[in-house]
Amino acid sequence: MLCLAGALALASTSCKDDKKTITVQTITVNGQMYEVKSALYGENPSEYGDEASFNLILLKDTFSQIPKDEPSFYVGIELSESLYGKTVDLTKPIVKSGTLEPYLDIVAANEGQSFEIDNSEGSIDISVGEADTSLTVTSGTLKVTKNGGDFSVKLSVELSDGKSVFADWTGKATKIVE
Repeated sequence: MLCLAGALALASTSCKDDKKTITVQTITVNGQMYEVKSALYGENPSEYGDEASFNLILLKDTFSQIPKDEPSFYVGIELSESLYGKTVDLTKPIVKSGTLEPYLDIVAANEGQSFEIDNSEGSIDISVGEADTSLTVTSGTLKVTKNGGDFSVKLSVELSDGKSVFADWTGKATKIVE
């Protein structure tokens, strides 16, 4: 009986250690969700008063380079170096904290319908397609960490007209060779 109790105690303890954390690697634009199949990035040096930054594009299809034609579904992020690893409130304009201008740009497309959130120079400008709008960000946060080509992205944003974009992705992105 004592051996049986010991075996049960050991079995219940080992089961607790078997739990695994699963990250859902997805992007969602206006309610349509896909698994991230490709991640590509490029680095931008500091120039013209802007900070150094990177461009990251998360895609539902497999690509090794930026496609010639705009993909039908993707999330793109350009983020300044000073914002890496910080949770950014997307409802407020980014303010200059040093000598260089921080920059944040989010682009999302779903079946040819795209919108862009440009948060720089103390204002948030939202365009749909190529047209400026009076839309506002009603809620949203972004946190991106970068270590070489390894990224972690947590993005949640909703606009005043109901458009939305979400990203939950961690992985290695392929560097774009230009």
